Amino acid sequence: MDGIQLEYCCHDSRIVRGVCPLRNLLVFLATISVCTAAYSVELFGTVDALSGSANVEDQSGKSSAVTVGLSIYEGQTITSGPEGEVHLVTEDGGIIALRPNTVFRVDEYKAEGGSSDKMFMSLLKGAVRSITGWVGKYNNAAYRITTPTATIGIRGTDHETTVIDNGNGDEPGTYDNVNEGSTVLKTPQGVAEVTPGKFAFAPKGRAVAPVFLAQRPHFLAMRSLKIEERIQPRKEYLRTRLENMREERIRTPGSRTRQLREQRGDLNERGRATAMERHGELRQRKSEHSRQSLHNAESGRNLRDGRKSNNVRTERRREIVQEKRAGEERSYRRPERMRRERLKHE
Repeated sequence: MDGIQLEYCCHDSRIVRGVCPLRNLLVFLATISVCTAAYSVELFGTVDALSGSANVEDQSGKSSAVTVGLSIYEGQTITSGPEGEVHLVTEDGGIIALRPNTVFRVDEYKAEGGSSDKMFMSLLKGAVRSITGWVGKYNNAAYRITTPTATIGIRGTDHETTVIDNGNGDEPGTYDNVNEGSTVLKTPQGVAEVTPGKFAFAPKGRAVAPVFLAQRPHFLAMRSLKIEERIQPRKEYLRTRLENMREERIRTPGSRTRQLREQRGDLNERGRATAMERHGELRQRKSEHSRQSLHNAESGRNLRDGRKSNNVRTERRREIVQEKRAGEERSYRRPERMRRERLKHE
């Protein structure tokens, strides 16, 4: 904000090149309002495990590294690295496991234990394993994964969806397989219901209904996952707590999201107070700098005036000395002139 330069400050016309404190304050308050609004989205889940590297990007384009314990919100996009694996525990008690080289976005999410709950996601690249929580268990229509070539719905499930752009032995498109329960792979041309042991596929660049593959896709056999074994015990643990989690959320709807918002609001308030304090200090320093500049200017003028006065006095002393010398010369020459005049008369 210090970069907002004005030709004349609206508070002090003596500052030729300065920073307007009022305008800085307005810009700062507007920024705080935008930041506060940015956190009005729903909490989606928490990073439960991480291997390798991954980044999360919000809707404004701001990106940061994924860490264990990080909160993930509606509207954010996670991108995993070449060896990156990210496991999330969602607020409705589910698990989202992102595979390496994956781009995954949370489109819409709500988990309050009621009929308005929803879980809409997009898989733009890579693979995700999804073990549904109470949203998928009690409201199948409110769960959806969208890919570039298909959409996937569920009927209470543990499934994996993969998007291949350039296949290494596999045709580009969307693949879906089920570990438990069932899914529905849809394209505009048709629907395929996927159950355990089946592999459904919606090709890229061909407007056809989903098809079932005769054999396991090549990429599943080639990949290597480092923290996959931890999913099963986490899945069993969350399943035993699912009903209690939902009932608690129904009793206190939005409590966790509200708690995090309040924490962030408290941080925003403290940040606002700190920024206001810094703004006051900056304004005081600017004022002191202005007064010092005026004092220096006044001192400079006094110095120049003093030098001018000294020059006048020096010149006057020189004139006095010259006048004195001239008088002395006249006094010396007068007797000699008088003697000459007497001799002339004689």
